[in-house]
Amino acid sequence: MSNFGEYSDSEVDRIMTNRPPSSYGSMHSDDYDEDDDDDDLKEPPNKQTETRLRLYRSESPETAITERTQTHQSSIYQDGLFLRPQSITHKEEAFPPRHDRESMSLDQSEMQSEVRTERAINEEPNDRDMEELHERDLPEPQDESASMEVQEVRTEEPVYDYDEIVLPFDEPKEPPPRPPEGSGLQFQHPHSSLTLRHVLTAMVNSLSRLQPSDISYYKRSLSSHCRFRKNYPMIADLNDPLDLADKMIEVCGLGEALYLTVRNLHNIGKDDMAKILKKTCRRALLQYDLKIAYDRRYYSLYEGRCRPGQQRYISDVYVEPVTVIKGTREPINPENEVRRIPYTIQETVIRAADIFCPLPNDTKPIRTVMMTGIPACGLTVAVNKVIIDWMEGKTNQDFQFVFPLPAKELHLSKSGDLSFLETLSSYFAEAEEIGFIEKEDCLSLFIIDALELCRHKLDFENNEIVTSARKKAPLDALLTSLIKGTLLPNARVWITSHVTAAYRIPANLIDRFVELRGFTDDKKEEYFTKRTTEPELGRKVFNHMKRSKALEIICHLPLFSWMVAFIFERAFRDPDYGKHPPGITAFYSQYIVVQMNRSFEKYRGCSVEAQKWRDEDKAFIEMMGKMAYRMILEGRDWFTVEDLTAVNLTYEDLRSRDELTTEVKRASEDNRTWTFKFVHVTIQEYMAAMYVYVAFRKHGKNVFISSQMSWLQSSNKDRAVIEMYRPAIDRMLASPNGHLDMFVRFLIGLVTPGTEDNLRGYLLNHYHPKAKGTEEVVKYINKKMKDNIHPDRRRNLELCLVELEEGKEEKRR
Repeated sequence: MSNFGEYSDSEVDRIMTNRPPSSYGSMHSDDYDEDDDDDDLKEPPNKQTETRLRLYRSESPETAITERTQTHQSSIYQDGLFLRPQSITHKEEAFPPRHDRESMSLDQSEMQSEVRTERAINEEPNDRDMEELHERDLPEPQDESASMEVQEVRTEEPVYDYDEIVLPFDEPKEPPPRPPEGSGLQFQHPHSSLTLRHVLTAMVNSLSRLQPSDISYYKRSLSSHCRFRKNYPMIADLNDPLDLADKMIEVCGLGEALYLTVRNLHNIGKDDMAKILKKTCRRALLQYDLKIAYDRRYYSLYEGRCRPGQQRYISDVYVEPVTVIKGTREPINPENEVRRIPYTIQETVIRAADIFCPLPNDTKPIRTVMMTGIPACGLTVAVNKVIIDWMEGKTNQDFQFVFPLPAKELHLSKSGDLSFLETLSSYFAEAEEIGFIEKEDCLSLFIIDALELCRHKLDFENNEIVTSARKKAPLDALLTSLIKGTLLPNARVWITSHVTAAYRIPANLIDRFVELRGFTDDKKEEYFTKRTTEPELGRKVFNHMKRSKALEIICHLPLFSWMVAFIFERAFRDPDYGKHPPGITAFYSQYIVVQMNRSFEKYRGCSVEAQKWRDEDKAFIEMMGKMAYRMILEGRDWFTVEDLTAVNLTYEDLRSRDELTTEVKRASEDNRTWTFKFVHVTIQEYMAAMYVYVAFRKHGKNVFISSQMSWLQSSNKDRAVIEMYRPAIDRMLASPNGHLDMFVRFLIGLVTPGTEDNLRGYLLNHYHPKAKGTEEVVKYINKKMKDNIHPDRRRNLELCLVELEEGKEEKRR
């Protein structure tokens, strides 16, 4: 019998230390030569090499393991690896009677870091072994106090510790390595229960308890899985538990191998073993289940509206918009083709994966982050990409769990008061029995996406303060307590919201405000070339888009970039397409329709009835256009609630259709002091032009003449459109700063057949008569271009002709 002092690790530790991980290939646990196999089968060795496992107690009381807790006796027989644990004893009884060992309680046996096979249990230690072990234990008087300490601490364990069995390992004492640039913040070392060592040890422990016949039954059950159905020979000859577990991890990966082990143990009737393994690797199993669910839920991206069969893989099309730590600049880009405003404010750019990363001058961890942005900037898509990157192991791997809580669905929880754990399990069927989420070593991320859709009051002043995840309370109180930090203070919270709803969270509860700004020029080019399987086609689309300065500017919105790419990719199938600069009016018409439909999906639902345009929706567009026209005449790009009231609209009308505007200033709680803008100044100019055009074509009203004259002519709704365009062009040419240039270009672009069709069924009737007198409009523009006008106004008239010709060509196609 070898001396215990010669060894400091268990047999599993020795094997795992001397052999490479599963990614290096199949491993065998037998170190002796294969020629000696028959001898070993005939006669077991008289002397067995015994190793001793030292388990160190961490600072956390949940492990409840002293420095010297157990000693293990190990050996390898023909039926594979087995490890014999010795229970904790006083120095007077170094080795308990056999019946005491076999009657050890389930909780005590689960706290052991290794297990025995039935053959090892039947072997009795000889007298020499007893004497040697007894002599070894006697000189260490601290063992008695250590064992007593273990028993005392275990009786004081919190109840929720029984949700998982902790197998203690030596935690790294050195600081974690610096993460690579752009990989997300690393707060600490990975939790030990999520490591390869922990999972492999737990799997070997379970498989070591199986008889040879059970191992065969287990492998046959495993062969029904798709990964092993055609490759059963790779596991057919593996009888050693370590080799079998290693091969499963090599083929399936860590999480799936663990899941298959639990499932197959149930299949062969070893429910108790499956239960112990599940409790031992509770976190790893939950993480695997969540990642599988997120793969189905978030990997497909619907661009624009959700239409079956039109989804794309998010990794194939996603280009990350620019994210900045919020400064003093407004979220609206005020630049258009006529007005150029240079940006002089320096901002701190940060990746979405790094929003919890503290800056060098930050004195405390970043717990709660508010990310805002204007509609169509890609907030929800950015959240989905962060979840996918976490699922694929690319970023933020120190978050053990990520729980997205879409604000649109929060009101769908079960009625009545629930605890936070019950609430999580109602949204995530995988998240059952997760009491360990309250522990300090369980770092989780909760994402509240689209706060503007949350129907709860979020009353931070009057709601009950919840401090325990097991205490039942209204969901509104649970949400406010989670954001405050009284509930799960160690968790991180990420909130996304349009600017109009960000005020619902008190600023003192937010550690960092960030904004999604959209695409830069480099990001635009990357998007157009990435989203197509033909990079040359993507570059052709990008170059054609740049021929229109207006499109190049508005494509900083990812949604608008999608529309341009979608239309141009189809148009370039025609070999004659792209010879002329692109028209822009058709894109804005489509953008308005798409954004209105998206607001219907958000606030009404996705049913066919909810998606229908109602009379109040059409009236809303017309009245918003009327207000935009007034703003252009006054030379301003902002509006207030009083401006809405002047056109018979309310703030609720605006809030329930918030895809076209955004809030930029809030002086007080009185909504009359709030200031709003369209998401881009060109959207305002298009809305104004659309109002003028629809008023003339649908109602027979010419807004450029006096109201009395317009009333006299309103009976004739089919007049020549030159009556509307002649005063509009004259006003544009008289403008000293060109503030009507884009407005007139949109107005002329709306008369083209292909563009007007976009309004039919929405703001115009399906069978509305075609516009008359478009040839006279072309003649009038050519006549004005011959006059001595400002070069910028002349250039705008040339672009107005582009809008007309582009519409005619589109109609012919």
